[in-house]
Amino acid sequence: MSARLFTRRPLLLRLTVGLLLVAMVLIWVDSKNPAWFAKVRSATHAAMQPIYQFSLIPNFAAHWTKGTLQSKESLRRENMRLQTELLHARVKLQKQDYVLAQNARLQGIINTTKPKNYELKLAQVIGTDTDLSKQTVVLDKGSEEGVQIGQTVVDENGVLGQITNVYPNTSRLLFLSDAEQAIAVMIKRTGQKAIVSGTGDPKQLSLDFIFKIEDDNVMVGDELISSGLGERFPSGYKVGTVAKITDELKNNHIKIEVQPSADFIDNAYVLILQDENATKTSLK
Repeated sequence: MSARLFTRRPLLLRLTVGLLLVAMVLIWVDSKNPAWFAKVRSATHAAMQPIYQFSLIPNFAAHWTKGTLQSKESLRRENMRLQTELLHARVKLQKQDYVLAQNARLQGIINTTKPKNYELKLAQVIGTDTDLSKQTVVLDKGSEEGVQIGQTVVDENGVLGQITNVYPNTSRLLFLSDAEQAIAVMIKRTGQKAIVSGTGDPKQLSLDFIFKIEDDNVMVGDELISSGLGERFPSGYKVGTVAKITDELKNNHIKIEVQPSADFIDNAYVLILQDENATKTSLK
């Protein structure tokens, strides 16, 4: 077998040398007369084109994969950016709506007509009482501003409650909606006297001491205003509107629900009614 390989090697060598010589001759002839082999070159190039394209597949696949990943990443980042901008815009819009609402309400409070013999002291609600059983808020005005226990507090729509505690720079306001609060009122339509008391629910008050003598004594929609009886609250301020009348009697009285005029929930600014005569006396 080794002898056969030995005999084949000179043949292969001769064949290789021969092909090289032929190639060199063809190259020399082609350099002298390029037009002779133009068709051969064209056919050879066309035959090699699929091989060239096939060899580019890995490179194309790599570029396509990289481009796809970059596109997905850029889209993800763009999506996150847009979501962040949308969130910021919504937050700013909420803040803007809140500021506009507060400005409108503050304008309404400022435009409240000054009652006779009373000064209006604008105060801001700065906190709530730690006792959750009491419907009390903390105001930023105190004794140094002339605030006194028992003074009435209102908003642009009606009576909110009374000052129950006073400190040098702050005070506490107890809402009418508190279960221990009550105010003497008059039914505007009939002039009949009654008492409105708190229920512990900031959205509902109760009308008491109305005897069922006639069916038209009180009706749904009747407006209730402070009567001034007992001198705890000044007269002439809105307290609420009759919202519901129940026929059942409770201690010989009709059960009547009242919708408050004042807002016991959203009250950033309030007005403290200060008696001008009492203020002048205290200054003296």
